[in-house]
Amino acid sequence: MATTTMRLTPAVSVQRNASETVPRRAPEPIYAELAQQWQTDGRFVPGQDDEEWTILARQSPWPTR
Repeated sequence: MATTTMRLTPAVSVQRNASETVPRRAPEPIYAELAQQWQTDGRFVPGQDDEEWTILARQSPWPTR
C-alpha cells in the first residue's frame, strides 16, 4: 500500500540560508526604557531567559518517596 504526503506551500517566503534573514530592528524607545526599568526592579523581561521558571521547570512534578 502506498502512502502519499501532501507538501504544504507556506504563505510567506521560506528562509533558505542565513543570508536571507531580515535584520532585527532595534526595540522601540518606550519598550527599551520599560525593559530597563523592569530589569532594575528585578522583574522578568519578555524575550529574556527567566531563571526562576527554568529552575521550576527542571523539577519533577511527582513527589519522591
